[in-house]
Amino acid sequence: MNDIKKNCSVIFIVLSFFTLLRCHSKPEQTAMHFEVVNADKITDSLSAHLINYKEDFTHWKSVYEHCLHDTLFPDAFYLGLQNSMGIGSVNNMTVQNINGQITVLDTSGNRDILNIIAINNSANCFSNINLNKNLQDSFYNELIRNLRSSGNYAYLADAVDTDQIVFKITTLIDYAIRPDTLMQRLQQTKDSSLLYFRKILTTPGNALLVRSVMIFGFSSEFHLKRKLTDKEADAFKNQVYFKLGDASGNGSIRLLSNQNLEVVINKNYTVFGQFYIFN
Repeated sequence: MNDIKKNCSVIFIVLSFFTLLRCHSKPEQTAMHFEVVNADKITDSLSAHLINYKEDFTHWKSVYEHCLHDTLFPDAFYLGLQNSMGIGSVNNMTVQNINGQITVLDTSGNRDILNIIAINNSANCFSNINLNKNLQDSFYNELIRNLRSSGNYAYLADAVDTDQIVFKITTLIDYAIRPDTLMQRLQQTKDSSLLYFRKILTTPGNALLVRSVMIFGFSSEFHLKRKLTDKEADAFKNQVYFKLGDASGNGSIRLLSNQNLEVVINKNYTVFGQFYIFN
């Protein structure tokens, strides 16, 4: 693949899993082929929004290998702790969302798009994250942001004691699109939406997110800067639940026997990804 250039742009398509990355141009070909995007081409300059890209990558790689008892797959892009694939995953340019223009369905006999998805590995980790300050801050910022959108419990966001706070990830999953199966469907289809998707996918310079590593939320345990009132403490003796502000998940709060609060955020975050070029 040609070096990824700084004028890359990303296009969303088909659920949150099909994400297109526009990078370069070359002549179109009749038959479809694919090749992996070499992650070694990503440099700090292309990920300027992630100041500690390489260091963070190393720490998350350790989390992946510890949780899944497997080595991280080659050509993995570190995408940050983000709840949707966006332009920030590779650079800081402009995103074009075309999801409103096209709905991609499986037009095969099974009519089940999920049979092009493969689960490579998954595990319930529930392990402490001993990460660098930058990644600790990422989790902390997510905690505070979600607490502030928690309605009646928003006041807790200003009471979190950051001196003693522990984060644990819950479930980690590594899943992928089967590119051969996808390519076969797109070459055989007569469905207008899939034909349009194929045209976009094979447009020179586009690449598809074919593999994604996600965590399904995290938990945090911390002291408070002040003592809870009796009324507040009573409210958290049993686990209470709240909806997240962006409606993409939910959270829960409970008071532990050591008088710490435990806040669980149930939401999907993408950590790693792998891109393929189709032509």
